[in-house]
Amino acid sequence: MFLVRGSNRSRAVLLHRVCLPQQIVVHLSTLAEIPLERFQTAISPVVCRSLQQQGYAVIDNVFGPVWSSKLKQELVWLKQQGKMRLNSTHLVKQGGTELLEKQHVYEAELQDAEIQQVAPLCQRLNEDSTMRTMLSLFMPHLRLDSQAIKLQCNAGNGGCFPLHYDSDEQVDGRRVTAIFYLNTDWQPSHGGQLQLFPFPDDPVAIAPIADRLVLFSSCRMLHRVLPSMKERYCFTIWLSQSRRMNIASTPPLSHILQSGHDSLQQASQLLLRPDVRHHLSKLIYAEEWAKSIQESHPVSEARSATLAKHWNDVNKIKQALHNVQNKLLPVMQNRKQYDEVMAGNRTAWF
Repeated sequence: MFLVRGSNRSRAVLLHRVCLPQQIVVHLSTLAEIPLERFQTAISPVVCRSLQQQGYAVIDNVFGPVWSSKLKQELVWLKQQGKMRLNSTHLVKQGGTELLEKQHVYEAELQDAEIQQVAPLCQRLNEDSTMRTMLSLFMPHLRLDSQAIKLQCNAGNGGCFPLHYDSDEQVDGRRVTAIFYLNTDWQPSHGGQLQLFPFPDDPVAIAPIADRLVLFSSCRMLHRVLPSMKERYCFTIWLSQSRRMNIASTPPLSHILQSGHDSLQQASQLLLRPDVRHHLSKLIYAEEWAKSIQESHPVSEARSATLAKHWNDVNKIKQALHNVQNKLLPVMQNRKQYDEVMAGNRTAWF
């Protein structure tokens, strides 16, 4: 297993690539027991320390090439049989949500009994609690007690996801996102990398190679999927806690902005707040965010409305933080300055 860390802007994460043997033909009706006990060694204290300090961790060689191949066969079969539907971005609006379909990205959920029958290995993964138990053991501030799995095929032709956060503490109980990749013989020219934005560190591009598991904070890790030129398979497991943990009350932003403290002290107080960091990320990556919306969705009135809302949000954030943004933005984009301003205070990823 390998733990990924990086340091260069827009860097690609390079690890030993898992080369699988020729695909093994397996009848879906015969089900052996997937070695779920491997989660007990895969989810280690080192992995959890990376999650807490960096917001993400990467583990290779989780199940081995044979089981990775069998899992992929289930997803391939579902796609071939037309059991997957187009993925959509959920747009939260007053009075409800609107769906904005993506291009070339298909998915299936295991809530359907028919899907469970034809994807028994994936269903077994969804029923197993080992991963969330190990994460809760080494990260005791988490109480992960449920999970949901989504199976995905990116058909290529530029299929991708826009910049987004998976969840919010005020919305639902998702806390850890786990993505398992199933792509043999992946090459950089294929695209489809998972891009994480653990600012103030530089963006990280993680290759979607077979038997690789990526874990990151559902609520506080900005991320996207880069355009994929080749067919690409993965499944995502969201690990959740149903019991709401106590969240420390925070003063209104106006209290900080009008506190009379010097700008650097205000910056340090603001940067400790996840809600402010969410807004700042949209400001820092405004152009890239807009481009990702355009890349992920076909031309439509809904896409135009989404882009207009994005730029309206950016302008509102600029207005709200105009007194301190000249100090905040350089700090958010430079690790050395960030460490000096924060004076030892770490980003809380969970």
